[in-house]
Amino acid sequence: MNLLDRYVTEVGKNLPRRSRTDIEAEIRSTLQDMLEDRSQETGHPVDDELTSQVLKEFGAPAKVAASYKPTQYLVGPRLFPTFALVLKIVLTVLLAVSVVGLGISVVTTGMSGREFLMALARFGGQFLAGGITAFGNIVIIFAILERTLPASPFEKSGDWDPAELSREPGPDEVKRGELISGVVFTIVGLVIFNLYPQLIGIALVVDGQWTFIPVLSAAFFAYLPWLNLLWILGLVLDVVLLRQNRWTTSTLVAKITLSLAEIALATAMLIGPALVAVTPAMLATVPLGEAAGMFAQMLNLIPLIVLGILIIVNTIEVIQLVFRLFTRRPSKPGFGQAQGTP
Repeated sequence: MNLLDRYVTEVGKNLPRRSRTDIEAEIRSTLQDMLEDRSQETGHPVDDELTSQVLKEFGAPAKVAASYKPTQYLVGPRLFPTFALVLKIVLTVLLAVSVVGLGISVVTTGMSGREFLMALARFGGQFLAGGITAFGNIVIIFAILERTLPASPFEKSGDWDPAELSREPGPDEVKRGELISGVVFTIVGLVIFNLYPQLIGIALVVDGQWTFIPVLSAAFFAYLPWLNLLWILGLVLDVVLLRQNRWTTSTLVAKITLSLAEIALATAMLIGPALVAVTPAMLATVPLGEAAGMFAQMLNLIPLIVLGILIIVNTIEVIQLVFRLFTRRPSKPGFGQAQGTP
């Protein structure tokens, strides 16, 4: 095997298997042409010395092979800004929950300096573990989106007109950042409420021992199948919108229907049995004193406030979507969509 063959074989080691043979043949043909041209220019015969010079100019095998492969990454440049924003939001919420939990423990138990340091270390460990889990889940979600979402208009090949930069977004174009964030938080909610519901509760330090009080009631878990159904349908709709990159009549109707279903379920949860199962009796082991009743009442009030806000927000959204549905005009093709021929 001569020097040229060894070089081509070395390049092939770093190429995808299915395209390796074709690329090796292309590289070999290119190098042979280069050697012939160089030999004619210099009058030097094609030997190992001339081959070595040409190969050195052509580049290291690994570098040449890399030029034939697409850039490999989990989360690429087009989704990384949204990925970073979602990660910051999740970690901030996780940190806030940890700090609030630590503050409740300090206020309710009156820990000494040593107990406080131990509690701080435990909460730090919980935040670190939760942060690593959240980071891993978010990376997996965005890696899947990276490989399934179509390219944005500015990433597509072909003729591109800089005037498109000044074009105002069409009324039917979707906001990709909001949809991607919705996909991420929906998946996180599905994972937490279905696989780790035991993590939703209050952790306190009582007499140097950790005490965990679960907060979700049996009534909440009775609603969980319906919540899962709405979350999954919403997830499917978000993925469809991301792939279409625009609203259509069918997706508007689907979104309105889904929002109405969410309002109905939220209303049923609001007027139904308590979703939080914390009572003053359950807090008897916690040194809250007379504040135990107020603390339990506050915990039971939080989901009612959240549901009320959800109903108001969804109602406003439904009104906006219905208005858009009845006032929209047939949209013209946007970025990257083929224009019809006359």
